[in-house]
Amino acid sequence: MKKITCLSLLLAALPLYAAEDNQPDGYHYDPAVGWYWYNEPVKKEEEEQPAQPAAPSQESPTQKMKRLQAFRDNLMNEAMLHPSSENIRRYKVVQDWMVNQASLFASRWEKVLLDNPELDYSLKHPFYNGTANIQYTEQRQKQQAAIRYVNQRYGVFFFYRGNEPLDNRLGGVVKEFSEQYGLTVIPVTVDGRASPDLPDTRQNAGQAEKMKINHFPAIYLVEPRTKQYQPLAYGFITQDDLARRMLNIVTDFQPED
Repeated sequence: MKKITCLSLLLAALPLYAAEDNQPDGYHYDPAVGWYWYNEPVKKEEEEQPAQPAAPSQESPTQKMKRLQAFRDNLMNEAMLHPSSENIRRYKVVQDWMVNQASLFASRWEKVLLDNPELDYSLKHPFYNGTANIQYTEQRQKQQAAIRYVNQRYGVFFFYRGNEPLDNRLGGVVKEFSEQYGLTVIPVTVDGRASPDLPDTRQNAGQAEKMKINHFPAIYLVEPRTKQYQPLAYGFITQDDLARRMLNIVTDFQPED
């Protein structure tokens, strides 16, 4: 019994002794402090491994070409600023490679057009000098047909200022154009002065204001039956451009095939 009692007392006293030993006395601390690695938290194994860099995104052809061009330009500038044999050689190698790629593209382009003739623009619009007269004749025929259509359907009104030299100059162009194509043109002066080239000029009696024309000189097409009107040209224009403009009006500005 005495042995058991002594053992029980010893076990009961242990916490007290431990508490006394853990009291800070300037030399012993629990937990230990004063040296930073004593209290540094232990890193997990996965935290100690460096993060893997993100895989670079794939370059697009446009990005790659810009990078190659910038590289070539940098070599050229370096060779210009420091024209050593090595710098010039490096630039020449890169430049020759790019020229070769361009030549390869051009030759493959011709092959593609031979394999796909529907893509060849020159079939309908040849660019050789020998075909220029043929194309010009065809274009003029289309324009003349458009002018005849305009003359049958519309009235052509020319609003101008008789005191303005530019307007008078355009009046001469309009007169020659109307005589050449048999086109009826009604000139209207908006400032009260008639041009000598346009003896049949009429005075503006509110037509320009009703049509809300604020820029002069102006050429308008008016359809008598529906009273609809639309501008044909503002400012100075040559006879060739005037014929082309009429073709655009008739075709509703559709591009050529």
